Amino acid sequence: MGSAIGIVTNMGYELQYMDLRARGEPVRWLLKVLEQPYTEQRIDVFTQWPLRKNDFHFKVTPVLVVDGEQLHQTTVICRYLGKKHQLASLDLWTATRQEEIMEAFHDISYYVGSALVARVLGNEALAKSNAEKVKERLPVVLQNIEVRVSEEGWILSPEKTWVDVAVAAYLDIYRDILGTTLLEDYPRTKALLEAVTSLPPIAAWLDERPPLHKFEDPEGLF
Repeated sequence: MGSAIGIVTNMGYELQYMDLRARGEPVRWLLKVLEQPYTEQRIDVFTQWPLRKNDFHFKVTPVLVVDGEQLHQTTVICRYLGKKHQLASLDLWTATRQEEIMEAFHDISYYVGSALVARVLGNEALAKSNAEKVKERLPVVLQNIEVRVSEEGWILSPEKTWVDVAVAAYLDIYRDILGTTLLEDYPRTKALLEAVTSLPPIAAWLDERPPLHKFEDPEGLF
């Protein structure tokens, strides 16, 4: 087994994820906005993941290693970081409704992942079917984001929270998948994405991050 690609940005947290954007990208964006030092172990989805899967308690990634302990699941990781580093809503109801958006994106990501896997396996009909479900579901999520963006430009909040950063990371991914006009009918959502991507740590990351893995290439699928 070849060694995983290591991306080092100082000592601190360790992020372990496949060599993809997907569910790891919100964690990356949040760590960068919080200016938290971390290392990243990127595991190639084709050559390394099958051999590494059993290294993880739930046999999935992303995983954030905190003081030697594995923390699983994107929303859980982001919520932990947001609360620990004071970038979270203090009101329980507000925070819960913000997190609805995250889980709605994860509903869609199931279909994205299924489409990509089906394509690798040569099942074009299943790949296309799942891609169509992405196109059906995404407008519903975007409509719900649009009505929740406050006058100040953040989701259900006068100030930026971890949810804004994580949601923006997903918006960036889906804009790459479905095209630059994706947010034209959702001006507040588009402004939210622009506000986050203009933050210096994110602007720098967009310039330096690795290109899309061929597994994630949406050409001919969406």
